Amino acid sequence: MSHAIHPEGADAAADAPGPPFMTRLLAAPRALLHELAGIWRYAAARREFDRLDADALRDIGMSRAEFDSYWAEAHGLVEPTRTRVVRQLHARSRP
Repeated sequence: MSHAIHPEGADAAADAPGPPFMTRLLAAPRALLHELAGIWRYAAARREFDRLDADALRDIGMSRAEFDSYWAEAHGLVEPTRTRVVRQLHARSRP
């Protein structure tokens, strides 16, 4: 049954048109570049972290196995559980 005939059953959000084709087409390369930039930042940080020796890791209170978890918390990919990350996120949100 058409919503044009019976508009009272129409859901406005479902009937709203999406962004024009060209807008979506132009957004795709931007999204890809954003994703690639994130991958590059992760790889650069991982290389830098891998250069730390055991003494430096002990000084910052981390083990090699914690890098991915720390990265995910610090970038909002998972719920932060480390006090250090929580403080850093709160400091960023202050004006």
